[in-house]
Amino acid sequence: LHDSRIPCFLWGEAVRHAVWLKNRTPTKALDSATPLEVATSKKPDLQNVCPWGSKVWVQMESGTKLERHIEEG
Repeated sequence: LHDSRIPCFLWGEAVRHAVWLKNRTPTKALDSATPLEVATSKKPDLQNVCPWGSKVWVQMESGTKLERHIEEG
């Protein structure tokens, strides 16, 4: 996490996302199934997962109608 240079207040989110991904990754202990698949009997859909560090856009709620409502995050 130090190398990613994200602020310390986001480290909890980074760890939470890592656990979320790990629960959706196949493992030998479960005969190439994922923990989520074993628990719910459904295959996880990872189609919309973005790589860590991807550029994102954040919608801002402040400002007037004529000001920007999104910022790069």
